[in-house]
Amino acid sequence: MKDLLMQAESVSFRWINCQCFEIKLPNGKTIVTDPCYDYKKNPDAPLADLFRLEGFKTEDLEGCDYVILNHTHGDHIANLGQVIERFSPKVICHSGVAGEIAQVYQDMELTSIYPVDYDGAYYFDGFKMETFHGEHKPQRFTWRRTMAEGDIISQDSRLTRLHALGGLFNMNYLLTLDNGFRIAFVGGASDGMEERLRTLRPNIALRNKISNDMDVEHVAEDWLEFMEQSCAQFVVPMHFEVWENQNPGFSEKTFKLANEMAVKGGLACRILSPKRTKWYRVNMNIECR
Repeated sequence: MKDLLMQAESVSFRWINCQCFEIKLPNGKTIVTDPCYDYKKNPDAPLADLFRLEGFKTEDLEGCDYVILNHTHGDHIANLGQVIERFSPKVICHSGVAGEIAQVYQDMELTSIYPVDYDGAYYFDGFKMETFHGEHKPQRFTWRRTMAEGDIISQDSRLTRLHALGGLFNMNYLLTLDNGFRIAFVGGASDGMEERLRTLRPNIALRNKISNDMDVEHVAEDWLEFMEQSCAQFVVPMHFEVWENQNPGFSEKTFKLANEMAVKGGLACRILSPKRTKWYRVNMNIECR
């Protein structure tokens, strides 16, 4: 029988929807990533409904001192205006979209927008942020088409240019918390992030859905490959809400199989099958046996 001698909390987080996480830091500050959850249905675009988390409102967020944007497509910023209005957070975004954010959300203080660039290091209350170039998964939308069609998710004409710029400016990053805990955020295509992760060695890697394949074994193999390459202790998938809404149970089977493969192959990393809106706490324990 083991005796728990002491315990230190590293971080608490919950996956809400798409690439939206609420992350509570040890110093009490809270980060929200890519806020998109509930928005009005679009009868002209049924695909947009697959990204929704019906019933979760901005009022359900427990806090937000910082917003970090990976990119500005509608499924990443549909609820940004509500978050700004409620919490007045500092919005950390790529410099390529900062001016457009200022023009869209004209009532926020300009110094609440914090532009960053690729391959930089930035220091905030509770964490250090290192930024890396990100590449969106292949899409065949031209600037002309995007501006003509607008954002089918938010259905907000003010966000049309930001939606278009989302295909140009994608930013991955590593957060190093004050206690040394390291969280990697990897969206879109690979873009060499696996090579970087071998050096960064995060404790947790938050990773966008790797494949659109719907074969459990094939997708599990893809996740296992990323688990090996990430050099992380845990991988937390994100942006797989379409699986949850379209094919319930698929993601659970996939992540379970990936973990079984990891155990069989002697890999220490594990993949979490996160439940939307449920809190997870990561602790470091010292036990005596």
